[in-house]
Amino acid sequence: MATDTFFSKWHGLERSNITWYPTVDPAKCTGCGLCVVTCGEKRNVFGFDKAANTVVVLYPDHCMVGCNNCMVGCLWNAISFPDERIVRELAKTIAPEQIKKELDAKLTANPELRINE
Repeated sequence: MATDTFFSKWHGLERSNITWYPTVDPAKCTGCGLCVVTCGEKRNVFGFDKAANTVVVLYPDHCMVGCNNCMVGCLWNAISFPDERIVRELAKTIAPEQIKKELDAKLTANPELRINE
């Protein structure tokens, strides 16, 4: 899967300008593939190098900003991310109108999430 427009924005911000993605330390990676499986079905950030028996980051911009499930699940501490403060600072720059628009769309698509309406 090549990089496409589906992952090009994060709350209205250009995803290509956001340095949030995993880094794999090949010296620690055992090639178990848990990170490949853990990463969301559509995101597919990782690829697998069979010859080297290790995981590689193929599509860094597909990584969901703020997600670090692959790192948390890595039993060998082979995956790292930038400091999470990057995400907090970016979140401060999201226009309130953008958040409201996304929230309204989410609640319209998922009315079961509305409580005490």
